[in-house]
Amino acid sequence: MSISRQAASRVRSYSITHPPGRVALPTEPGWDYLVFAHTGLFTALTESVAWTIPAHRALCVPYGTRLRIETPGRAGMRCLYLDARLGVLRNEVRVVNLTPLTRELTLHAIAAAPMDLTSPADAATITLLADQIALQPGAPLHLPLPDDPVARNIAEAIMSNPADPPRDRIRAANANRRTIERRFNAETGMSLGKWRRRARVLASVARLADGESVTNVAVTIGYSSPSSFVAAFRAELGTSPRDFLRNS
Repeated sequence: MSISRQAASRVRSYSITHPPGRVALPTEPGWDYLVFAHTGLFTALTESVAWTIPAHRALCVPYGTRLRIETPGRAGMRCLYLDARLGVLRNEVRVVNLTPLTRELTLHAIAAAPMDLTSPADAATITLLADQIALQPGAPLHLPLPDDPVARNIAEAIMSNPADPPRDRIRAANANRRTIERRFNAETGMSLGKWRRRARVLASVARLADGESVTNVAVTIGYSSPSSFVAAFRAELGTSPRDFLRNS
């Protein structure tokens, strides 16, 4: 794509090293942003989806999106703001892989911001970055959330304690298993079992990134053996935990 040189000073940046907890990123109408963790990782939630974003992945956020960002540990947050009229990001929240080239382009833009797009060099950087982002497929690190209040409470309880069996959560909610199953299918497009598998795999990402062994992580999130955990991880993310971390 081509970035108009009439659009001067339409690229900004924000960087912060954040302690564990909720992250309040500055936002402004008319500005999209690309956010990633230079160190550590973070989770992001809208009303309908939760994402887990480790290193070498970035979240594309169109302006107007209501988003809650949290970090389980200390994280170096990097944010590149782009005037929405530039059309660099798609009009959807999605996670993209940061290839070495895309990561370096993003870090360069963050360091150079505010960028003057009447400058041929700055315009070329953003044009190349936009092309690279457009080429990246979405990374499967999202977890759709049910709208129904009872099903939503059960989902949040599973995310908080992924090792606990769903039947305990359903019983605590005084709900019917078949009713909850129907609601998960209708509102997330996934069975409760598949939804929980993805929730457990995404919960494992933070622990693996912190250096925990596959064996410890498997036990912590409720798998009977490391091999069953690795099989679930591969089914959800298309690779083994070791290869996933190697690319993170």
